[in-house]
Amino acid sequence: MLYIAVLARRASPRLLAYTIPVLMFCGLAWELVVDFRFGIIRGWEGYHFWIPVVEYIWYIQYTIFPL
Repeated sequence: MLYIAVLARRASPRLLAYTIPVLMFCGLAWELVVDFRFGIIRGWEGYHFWIPVVEYIWYIQYTIFPL
């Protein structure tokens, strides 16, 4: 929609240039969240690169909520 507005000269091309990286970052952030959630559940063939992050999160969780 913004692209059409730029073509119709109703919006600044600079606005489009600033909007695209934000949208790309949102997609990347969503991908990281989904990869983290399903990587923990599935465990990609027995190993996933989230192991250090998960151990750290578990350590914080067990510090806040001891068993």
